[in-house]
Amino acid sequence: FIMTQEENLFVSICSSEDIGPGEEKVFRSNGRSVLIIRSAEADLFAVEDNCPHANTNISGGRFRGGFYACPHHGARFELSTGKSMTNLSNKPLVCFDIIEEDGEIKIIIPEKKKVTITPGGMPPGFGPPM
Repeated sequence: FIMTQEENLFVSICSSEDIGPGEEKVFRSNGRSVLIIRSAEADLFAVEDNCPHANTNISGGRFRGGFYACPHHGARFELSTGKSMTNLSNKPLVCFDIIEEDGEIKIIIPEKKKVTITPGGMPPGFGPPM
C-alpha cells in the first residue's frame, strides 16, 4: 500500500497549549473523531475516538502508563500500538501518527474508507504486486 502525498501529510489539529499533561480532548478531522491524549510525562497519542469492542466513543476513559481503558466496559488498549490488552476486543484501536512542532499538535488522518471484502478473495494489499 503506497500512500499518496496528500494522505501522508500532517495536519494541524490544535495548539500545544490546548492539551496539558494528563489531559485529553476529542477533535473532528477528515470525517473522523480523534482522541488526543497527553500523558503526565508529556507523551502524545492520537487514536480514533471509537472503542472497537463497544463501537462507541472511548473518550472519557482512564489513561495510565501508556494504556487506555474504555469507560463503557473497561476494554484496555496500548496507546502506542492500539493493541487490545483484554479479551473483550480482538480488534485494535485505530492509531494515528502524531507530532508536535512549532507550538502545534499535528496528526495524519487518512480518510475513512469503507472496506469491502470479496468472499474467497485475498484482502487488498496481499499477494504479488500488480
